[in-house]
Amino acid sequence: MSISQAIQSALSGLNATQTQAAIVSRNISNAQTEGYVRKDVELGSLVVGGSGAGVSVLSISRTVDEFLIRDVRTAASRVGYQETLSAALSLYTDLVGQPQDERSLASALGEFQRELALLGENPEDVALQQAVAAKARDLTGVFKNTDSAIRQLREDADAQISGTVININRDLSEIHRLNLEIQGRGRDGDIGDLLDQRDRLIDKLSQEIPINVLPSNNGVTILTRGGVTLLDSEVHPLSFAASPVIPPNAAYTPPPGPSALSGLTVDGVDIAPGSNYPGALDGGKLAAHFEIRDRLMPRFQRQVDELASQLTAAFQSADATVTGVAPNDTGLFTDAGAAHDPLAYAPGLAGRIGLNALVDPLAGGDPSRIRDGVHAAVPGAAGDPTQIQAFSSVFTQTFGFDPAAGIQTSATLLNYASNASSDAHTLRSTAQNNAKSETIAFDSLSNSRLSKDGVNIDDEMQKMLSIERSYAASAQVISAANRMLDQLLASF
Repeated sequence: MSISQAIQSALSGLNATQTQAAIVSRNISNAQTEGYVRKDVELGSLVVGGSGAGVSVLSISRTVDEFLIRDVRTAASRVGYQETLSAALSLYTDLVGQPQDERSLASALGEFQRELALLGENPEDVALQQAVAAKARDLTGVFKNTDSAIRQLREDADAQISGTVININRDLSEIHRLNLEIQGRGRDGDIGDLLDQRDRLIDKLSQEIPINVLPSNNGVTILTRGGVTLLDSEVHPLSFAASPVIPPNAAYTPPPGPSALSGLTVDGVDIAPGSNYPGALDGGKLAAHFEIRDRLMPRFQRQVDELASQLTAAFQSADATVTGVAPNDTGLFTDAGAAHDPLAYAPGLAGRIGLNALVDPLAGGDPSRIRDGVHAAVPGAAGDPTQIQAFSSVFTQTFGFDPAAGIQTSATLLNYASNASSDAHTLRSTAQNNAKSETIAFDSLSNSRLSKDGVNIDDEMQKMLSIERSYAASAQVISAANRMLDQLLASF
């Protein structure tokens, strides 16, 4: 080997170790950066004119376990779904309380029943008459608060769907841009950081919607788990129409019929949960928001409406002065001031129920009508408990409830109210437990991914020491060649 060849080989070694040192330094500095994948320098022999001329950098590689990444993203979708359900159910149960809590329907019903029983023992007591009216008014207030909470959570879920769709479409557009940039740089370019950036966006996307990712020529094609294409050579955006106000009777109806609430379409195909499309969404935060808007909250709406309906109808039937003909057709409780027909009531009764103005002292009514009957033409005997006892008997009756409400179909008013509250708390507990289980699985897979694809600082420091020795060796070759040249020049 000539001196010039030795110098050339040493210089190639210096250049290679310089690249290696830069990559190792980048690895170490990004060790705590979420989504960063360890980079490695691939070296090869440099051959010039059929003779070895040192070393060359072939590529900067980024090796990942695609199967492990797929499992992590699937787990992320499951976590997103369960955590979203858990958060909404926790908010609802916090608002409506446990059966024993003062703000719960069961507690308000119990308080009203107790005051009514006390009045039955002392029907002439004006203070007790007023107390019963107050408890009845409080009960209608709890119904309205519960109805308001349900509607607010449905509207919040709808708004979350709208915001999530915007974010997904933005992320898909950014992934598409990165696809083009990565492909434009070709196989020989340093695209590692761009791949990291793209993977972080795909990881984020997998929490919102369950996806499958198919690599192709340094690009990726993204499909939903049901096989609906979201990104190939172009973006296929999601489409959703928000409903800022959702009445209690508003429901999502799958195609082809008209729907009061929006589904979720891609290229004109509705993939919302419940759309009956084979590729409909089945996980991720987005599907959970649909579950809250279209199934869970309507379930609770049906329960409180059923309770309000049976309560209102029962007190109408128990009142001897209710004739069924206006204006004497309303009972102690009304549907927005009107009589109630339990066979034809519209959803949202829990938000419309009120204390009859004829009884409510705050509306100019007379609480003594609880003793005499709401439509009594003249005051009854002060000590006559007959009508009060008829009202009290409502609480011992067993009523039939709509099976669509998801709980028992036969119960007393108090038992139904307690079971409705328990139903919500049971669903919340299930969602919380599922979220914990899915999070444990996700954390385990994420740690495996980090261990396999992430940066181990100790390993990188060992590499740096080896690079330092290689650099020193190449520098010594150049130094030796320098001395040889000096000696040759000195001999002339």
